[in-house]
Amino acid sequence: MTYISESQIGTRAAEIWRRHSLEPGFDVERLLDSLGLGLVWELIDDDEGGAVLGQLIPARQLVVLNERHIARLEEKEGRLRRFTVGHEIGHWVLHSQAEKSGSLSFFDGERIWCRTGSSDPVERQAEIFAAALLIPEDRLSLALPKASWRGWSPVYRLADAFLVNVTPMVIRLEKLGKMHRDEYGIPVSGPPSRPGQATLFDR
Repeated sequence: MTYISESQIGTRAAEIWRRHSLEPGFDVERLLDSLGLGLVWELIDDDEGGAVLGQLIPARQLVVLNERHIARLEEKEGRLRRFTVGHEIGHWVLHSQAEKSGSLSFFDGERIWCRTGSSDPVERQAEIFAAALLIPEDRLSLALPKASWRGWSPVYRLADAFLVNVTPMVIRLEKLGKMHRDEYGIPVSGPPSRPGQATLFDR
C-alpha cells in the first residue's frame, strides 16, 4: 500500500471543499451525487472484525450502508451516517485508483468494508479523510471561541455546527492542537502546557 501522509489527506479533502463549495454541515448525499457515486442500503452481516457500518464498491461507484445498523447510523441527525459516508468517500478518493491498478486489494475482490475499531492502515486513512472532510481545519479555526475556554459546552457547540458526534470532534480538536484535556478529563483550549508552564486557568 502506498503511504499517504495526513497532510496529503487533508489537502485532498480541502480540494473537495473548494471544488464543491461546501459549508459546515453540508449534505453528504448531495456530495456523493456530485462525485458520481450512488448510495444504497443493504443488510450486511457483521463479522469478527467488528460491526460493518458501510462498504464501497469502486467498480460500481457505489456506497453501501448497513441497514442492520440504521438506528445507530441515523440517530442525532444522522451524524454517524455522515461520518461513514465521509469514510467511504475517503476510500474512493484515496484508494479506488490503487484498487483498479491492482496495487491495493480489497477484502473480497470487490468491496472495501468499513468496520468499527479497525486498525487497518487503509481504514485509518479513510477515517482521517472523513474527519478532514467533515471538520476542515480552516473552518474549525474560524468557529472556535475567540477567548480561551474550558469545559464541554464549546465542544458540543462545535459538534452541532459541523453535524458530527462529540468523539470525532474531540479527536479532531486534539489532533490539531486546538484543545487538550486536563487531569480531570475536562476540555481546555489550546495544546497541553509544558511542565511548569502556567495557563490562564491556573491563575
